[in-house]
Amino acid sequence: MKLIGDISLSLDLFLLLFFWHCLIGGIATVIAINKGYPRLNWLIFGLLGGTFTFFIALFLEKKPKI
Repeated sequence: MKLIGDISLSLDLFLLLFFWHCLIGGIATVIAINKGYPRLNWLIFGLLGGTFTFFIALFLEKKPKI
């Protein structure tokens, strides 16, 4: 019975970390969109890259308007 409890806790931890990973990636997407970069590309990058993508988006230069 204890094994089932351990599995449940690890699943809860996984889901919590996955939620934060996707949330931070979503915030990175919003930052990149505000700087003029394509929405779909950054949504994919953000959901896959999480925190790494967030820091990349923070340091991006604003894209010049043509």
